[in-house]
Amino acid sequence: MNSRSKSYRLISIILVGLAAYFIFPFYWLTIGTTKSVSQLFQRSLLPGVPNHLVENVTRVFSYQNGVFLNWMGNSLLYATVGAFTGVLIASLAGYAFRRYDFFGKRFLFMLILAFAMVPAFATVLPLFMLFRDLNILDTRIAILLPSFVNVFGVYMMVAYWNQIPDEVFDAAQIDGANELLIYWKIGLPNILPGAITLFLLAFVGAWNNFFLPLVVLNSRARMPLILGITTITDPQGFPVYNLTLTASFFTILPLLIIFISLQRYFKPQMYVR
Repeated sequence: MNSRSKSYRLISIILVGLAAYFIFPFYWLTIGTTKSVSQLFQRSLLPGVPNHLVENVTRVFSYQNGVFLNWMGNSLLYATVGAFTGVLIASLAGYAFRRYDFFGKRFLFMLILAFAMVPAFATVLPLFMLFRDLNILDTRIAILLPSFVNVFGVYMMVAYWNQIPDEVFDAAQIDGANELLIYWKIGLPNILPGAITLFLLAFVGAWNNFFLPLVVLNSRARMPLILGITTITDPQGFPVYNLTLTASFFTILPLLIIFISLQRYFKPQMYVR
């Protein structure tokens, strides 16, 4: 066996080990849905015997008159509306940076880059104080509003808009197209992979948003799924671990579906003109 074959074999072993490392939590979560609480504490890596999958699923969906479905609806609302609106605004901002020269353009772009480095959780307290003054705490709009402003998305859209040659815009203007038509009919189809990639990233971020809802929401009826499942308890107030695991399994299914559906568009492009 030559040195190149040894290198390939070593790389293959490392990659298989990494794949197993990342797949194992999903496997453990999957088999956890088949177990009762006592079986979970046995720490077995095999499915539960007897199998409690049907019982766990039934109890999750019937918990407190079906509040689980309400949480899922909230998450779909927050993630879909928030991601779509955020991508639309970011794409419009990217178009403006690409097409127009205005005072402070470079400084504004550098400011956007700086704000993109601020962790999201660092803005939760200022948002809480702002929403308190606006009297919109414990409302769905308090969750949606922050997702409409995607600072990293603006930078990403600028990078994609910069891939469109000037000749494309010039030809559209010669044909008499106005700015809205150029954006919608000419530009947007060219940056569609970037827009869908950003939508996917924004959707996952909004779906997994835990800290902001924890701070600004009090009503369980308005909670997203990622927060609601942490409140699943028995009548005495103790956590029901098998139901929480089963609910967590259904929490990640929409993310798997949307990622598999849109992965062919997932093409990050970080070139800046």
